[in-house]
Amino acid sequence: MPLPKIATPIYELEIPSLKKKIRYRPFLVKEEKILIIALESEDSKQIANAVKNVISNCILSKGVKVEDLSTFDIEYLFLNLRSRSIGEKIETFFICRNVTGTENSEEGAEVEVECKHMMPVSVNVLDIKPPVADLSPKIYITDKIGIVLKFPTLRSFKPITDVINSTETEKTFDMIYECADYVFDENGMYYANENPKEEFVQFLESLTQEQFDRILAFFENLPKISYDIKHTCERCGFNHNLHMEGLTDFFT
Repeated sequence: MPLPKIATPIYELEIPSLKKKIRYRPFLVKEEKILIIALESEDSKQIANAVKNVISNCILSKGVKVEDLSTFDIEYLFLNLRSRSIGEKIETFFICRNVTGTENSEEGAEVEVECKHMMPVSVNVLDIKPPVADLSPKIYITDKIGIVLKFPTLRSFKPITDVINSTETEKTFDMIYECADYVFDENGMYYANENPKEEFVQFLESLTQEQFDRILAFFENLPKISYDIKHTCERCGFNHNLHMEGLTDFFT
């Protein structure tokens, strides 16, 4: 006699950038193992592939290509997948940085003393609102010349903060090129994928720093999952206004 089959619950969620509802199921034990192995590898490509595969398996609606979803769609979807699969509550920690007094250092100088209590904080994932995808992709470089960008996806998976803060100009150019839809002027549109990458890089190199910063601002201001919570330190009694932003804050 075959073992009984367990019915898997089905949920609905609206994808922020698409404004479209999809149906999905929780990830299963076999899929959780894939995620754990990828996370333990600490390899960004392996993690991205694992996340992509697990989300693809769990989405039940037809016509949704995970590799085409924006990174903030993926974050929001994965957070909700995790809540339906493991639990709605996420337990994380914050260090209390409240100054409780002063003391003398070994050199005799007076220094501030922080509480440094490790505060446990519980967050209900279902209370986290979806990121608002209202960032304009059209950026004017001059009055008549501009560029239209696309939201980063798993195709071009890189931590955005790593790219923005990188001193390697080439990495920044790569990210912009991968997310560029087209450059436009009064004469027409010039699609990035129809022109050599070297030509696109030359275009970026011809910009002033102020013009280039307008493009970087698009990536710096990408929608993110975020959550604000009030918490009182159990040790010193200080009232904190805590801000959590991005997947890293929810899983550290």
